[in-house]
Amino acid sequence: MLLRRLYPLLLALMLFAAGGPASAGTTYTFGGGTVPGCPLSGAIYTCASLPLTAWDDDMVIASGYTVKITSDVNFGYNHSLKMSGSAVLSSTGDLNIGGIAPNNLNITGGTLIAGGTFSVGAQNQTLTADIRAVSADLGTGSTLNLTGSVTATGTVNVASHATINGAISGATITTNSPVTLKGDVVATRSFTLASGSTVKGNVTAPIVSLFASSSTVTGNITATTSLQLGSSVAVTGDVDAGTLTLDSSDAIINGNATIDSGVFNWHGRVTQTVYCRGGTANGKCDCITNNSGYNVNTANGPHCQGNAVALDHYLIAYEPTGSVCAPSTVTITACANAACSATYGGGANVTLAPTGQAVSIPASGVASAAVTWTQAGTNTLGVTGAPTACIRNGDTAPGADCKVTVASSAYTMTTNGAAFYAEATAPHTTPTLTLAAVRYDARSNACVPLFNNTTRNVNFKCYYANPTGGTVPVRLNGKALNDGTVATCDNAGLTLALSFDANGKAALPMQYADAGAVTVEATDTGSGSPGKASVTATFVPAKFKIALPGAPYVAAQSFATTVTAQNDANGTTGNFGKESPAQTVKLSAAACRPNNNNGLLATTPALKNGVVTFQTQWSEVGNIDLVASLDGGNYLGSGMAPGASSTNVATSGCTGAAGPFNPAYFTFGIDPAWKRTATIAGGTTPQYYSGEPAIKLTVTARNLQNGVTQNYAGTVAHDLVFTAIDPAGGALTGAAGKFSRSTGYPASDLTGTAQVRPQDFGANGDAPGTATWTGSFTFATSPSAQTRLRVRATEVSSLPYPASSATIPATVTTGVEPTLVIRSGRVRMPNRFGGTAMPLKIPVSLEYYTGQTWVLNAEDSTTIIPPGAVSVGMGVGTIATGLTGFANGSATLTLTPSAGSNRGSIPFALNLGKDSANTSCYADKPAMTASTGAVVPFLRSVDSSCAALGAVDPSAIATFGVYAPETKRIIHMREVFR
Repeated sequence: MLLRRLYPLLLALMLFAAGGPASAGTTYTFGGGTVPGCPLSGAIYTCASLPLTAWDDDMVIASGYTVKITSDVNFGYNHSLKMSGSAVLSSTGDLNIGGIAPNNLNITGGTLIAGGTFSVGAQNQTLTADIRAVSADLGTGSTLNLTGSVTATGTVNVASHATINGAISGATITTNSPVTLKGDVVATRSFTLASGSTVKGNVTAPIVSLFASSSTVTGNITATTSLQLGSSVAVTGDVDAGTLTLDSSDAIINGNATIDSGVFNWHGRVTQTVYCRGGTANGKCDCITNNSGYNVNTANGPHCQGNAVALDHYLIAYEPTGSVCAPSTVTITACANAACSATYGGGANVTLAPTGQAVSIPASGVASAAVTWTQAGTNTLGVTGAPTACIRNGDTAPGADCKVTVASSAYTMTTNGAAFYAEATAPHTTPTLTLAAVRYDARSNACVPLFNNTTRNVNFKCYYANPTGGTVPVRLNGKALNDGTVATCDNAGLTLALSFDANGKAALPMQYADAGAVTVEATDTGSGSPGKASVTATFVPAKFKIALPGAPYVAAQSFATTVTAQNDANGTTGNFGKESPAQTVKLSAAACRPNNNNGLLATTPALKNGVVTFQTQWSEVGNIDLVASLDGGNYLGSGMAPGASSTNVATSGCTGAAGPFNPAYFTFGIDPAWKRTATIAGGTTPQYYSGEPAIKLTVTARNLQNGVTQNYAGTVAHDLVFTAIDPAGGALTGAAGKFSRSTGYPASDLTGTAQVRPQDFGANGDAPGTATWTGSFTFATSPSAQTRLRVRATEVSSLPYPASSATIPATVTTGVEPTLVIRSGRVRMPNRFGGTAMPLKIPVSLEYYTGQTWVLNAEDSTTIIPPGAVSVGMGVGTIATGLTGFANGSATLTLTPSAGSNRGSIPFALNLGKDSANTSCYADKPAMTASTGAVVPFLRSVDSSCAALGAVDPSAIATFGVYAPETKRIIHMREVFR
């Protein structure tokens, strides 16, 4: 009777069933047949856009056919692409196949062409095809295996975990750690190999950088400008480079090296012969700065040979006048051609005529010699061993007669050194100029004072020797060598009254505030004067001063660093950089926080009046110090150099004055294994339920060139906060919510809200600079309408210059801020009637809220509720249960009563939690069977039968022994009670 009274209520309940199966996608085959929207001409199809209109369409291009698409092409995860043989897929814009699921990409041959950027490898992908594009992004960190050549006119970026089996060419080719390249690499600008990487092939680029550590190159390398090997990098093959740098420690070249110059740092080695283009003396390595710890010509040390260019002639540069009492300086150049535009580097020992003295010419091809004249008169210069030409100092071309007029008396002018620091003060040596009047005494066969203990008026002039102009004069005894009407050396000079001592000498303190070589000339027109004398001295900047612009600093973003060449009085030496050859500053980085080998410093100098402005880029995050030093370390051959300057002023450790460098932005990676998507706004988007802890995103800190900043971890990194924004980039309107916080917070921290912590970067198998967040987005109000949102990652706002994914450049198309669909979800089951001896089949539906009603989520075939989650009442006997998996949002629950079960109604529920008891409206009613929680509590919802309890497990009533009238062929039914 109770059942009969409940019957009308049970009959009134609505039954919801799952929708029908989803339709399969369309396969578009380009093999000679008709394809809608893509007319065929010959063997070429032309399409205005990608013809795959549905989210799961397939594209097949047969061998011999070309598909040309006149717009950007971007494949979705559920699209498929099949190519073979000589098939061609071409886009006039960007071509991105990186999002295709691994199982849906089947390219065993063909060519992929992009008029813009070609992208591949956002998933773990394998393909065989040649690539032609303006620029190419090969991988994003997932495993990529590409067999075929890559040809680009712009940048080629090879991401970590990529293997390229084929030649690569482009303007700038960069890699991320680690990659494997099996083929020749040709870059017209530069090639950078990240740490832990492998190249099997020849490498050609003006600038080649092989970063520490443990990278290997098997093949020859040609780097016309520079080749740098980081720590523990090994090259097996011959190299040809401008400047070769072997970093500390254990960088090795197993082969020969032909170089202009080299710096071998600790344990840096070339196992065979180093060929110095400029030549080298026998048994030496003049082209190498050897800091390797291995001496030249030892087992592990460098072995060098000079070039093999033949000697053409010798060129003697000289002064046409001289004195028996004053040695003259001549310069001998061993010329490799008639114009003497190149020097002979084989070295030579020659005899100088007429004095007969031996002169050794080094591998540089240039030597200076002091000639002591033995007799007055006309002397003719010459060199034995080859033809000789002469040029008088100051002439523009050879052709002089090599004759020197030698006097018996002379003024001699000397300084107490060949070079000094500009405006030198103690402890540096201060220059002194000494003028001596001497004559040759035939009786004693010696030079004696021409006059002594007398005062004579001597005019002094200064000349700019190198460079040939200047802004300040030389000073003698504190007085400028000019007439005071100009600020430079002039034709008037300065006349000083000199007191000659008993030895016929007069000494004057000398100063010059600028850099370069200057000549001082003395002229005495008085009675008995021996004529003129001159001396040339080189003045070296005393130091460099570095000035930084201040924050913000962004990894790989240019910032202006000024380096000023200064004299000892802190004045600017404006002639620095105007010399011939021009002297330059080298700016280098010293890692501070963290102190490791990551990071590359790129500098573009611009010099004006002694101040070098470097457009400087540091590729990493953290803090560095900058060091300015003289490039080459030898100012105008003087053997002196300005003191190196550093921004590190700490007494120990480092200052880290440049920085902190922040990431330029963050990029994202979406879990490639996630299969549940939603088709909204013309595309497929990953779909998650509100509160479902299954969103898996990787966040990678990058520099402005899209390189990974591997230092971003620990104390250098910061908390990252995720924000939900509108897919178009504006503020999110409508449903509000928040992302779950990082699992890295300790249990005692109840206030932290960041999604990614500093310690998450590089942890749990992630590459340096990358962190993985797994969590959920939960609506503030449940249920809420389904929402499309875009995820933005930003450093905490308390930082002065927080980095954010909001600043990803438009040129970066991989790793952009991901768009997700979030849905309020629930599981729904209806009441069911059946016999006592037959299985009762009950539809189970996954539903989401539209904002107005609940509808079937037919796009969910991934949610799993195990059969053990079923809990049933025990009022009618033993009930066997079975639950199928979900397909298109629907599953079937089967309740089978045992033989002899009683008639009646029992509740049944699905335990969506993690405990053994369900939380449904019937959970506290007569006993229900224990169950295993499905651990999907986010699919619980409010049940109107027990609304006060909030979200509960789904449940319904199963009735055995009574059939629903609608299952019988009855037109009318009436019950009569007696």
